[in-house]
Order: sequence, then structure tokens, then C-alpha cells
Amino acid sequence: MNTYPKKLNRKELKKISKYQCDDEIKDAYTKYLTNYSFKEFVKYCEENSSKNLEELLFSFTDLQLEKFEPNSLIWISHVLINFMIYFEVNLDYNEYYDAYASLLQVTVLNSAMDMMINKISFDEVEIPEQVKNGFEKLFTKNPEFKFNLQKDCELAYKSFNNNFEFTNEDFYLKIKHHLLEEVKEVQLEKLL
Repeated sequence: MNTYPKKLNRKELKKISKYQCDDEIKDAYTKYLTNYSFKEFVKYCEENSSKNLEELLFSFTDLQLEKFEPNSLIWISHVLINFMIYFEVNLDYNEYYDAYASLLQVTVLNSAMDMMINKISFDEVEIPEQVKNGFEKLFTKNPEFKFNLQKDCELAYKSFNNNFEFTNEDFYLKIKHHLLEEVKEVQLEKLL
């Protein structure tokens, strides 16, 4: 998976700090959108000033996908980046279910891509570190978060309208195993 978020160097951060625009836009860019063009984001915000910041972030990331051929590897990598952006924004806005759903969708798509590129079986696919860290952040921020893992895994799996080389059940079991073994804040009753 592409690196998200892209780390900005001092020179880039200095340019952003001196740019003439709202500090809220600068902060949102450096927090969520470093994989995309700062100037494009500022221009987009200016052209869509009637939207709130959350709407701007989501609509801007969706717009970025239009630059690439659908289903190409570069397009898929940007979809993965966008899901991680959605996760971070939703977590910050306390939209916990949407944040959680983004992590599941990243994992479905990343698994399929990993299998295709590396010619490995689903059993060999590992959950991406960013997703592992995301689950930790989610359950640390909201330890009482309730969900139906089996149903939610099925929704994430089916959201792509694709026949992957693994089943919805395989996906559910992999996520369940990860949450039970590696995310200490998750209790078994939350997974049912």
C-alpha cells in the first residue's frame, strides 16, 4: 500500500505555512491530505466554500480518483489512500462506525491487491500495519464501540462487487483473529 500519510519535508511545510489561505485548510491538509496537491486542495476549498470542512475533505479525495483509469493499480492505490483518509477524518469527527468500515474496506482491497501482485494465497496475506494501528486507535478512543463483525465484514466484502480469490467468511475469520489476538481493547462479546 502506498505510504499514507506522506511525510512532508521542512521546505514543503514552510511553503504551506506562508501560503495565503485559512489556517483550518492548512491544518486539514497537513493532517489528512499530504498525498495530494496542497494548491489543488486550497483552490478546491475556495471554489466550494459553501461546504463544511468534512465535506470538503471527502469530496476532494473522491475527485482525485477521476484522474486515473478505474481499476488500474494506481487508481486502486489511491482508493486505499482515500479509505485511510476517510478513517482518520471519521475518527476525528467521532464517526466511529464509518471509521471502522473504512478499515474493513482497506483490508478487503489490500488483501486482493496483495494476492494479485505477490502471487500469494489469502492465508499468506497480512493485515496492513496502517490498519492494525487504525484498529488500535479506534478502540483506544472509543473502547465501548459496538459492532457486528460478521455482518460488517460481509458488507465491506460485497461493497466492491467483485469476486475475490477469497470468501467473505475467510475475510471475517482473518479480521476476527486479528482483533482477538492483537487488539487488546476488543472483547469477545463485541465481535458477535
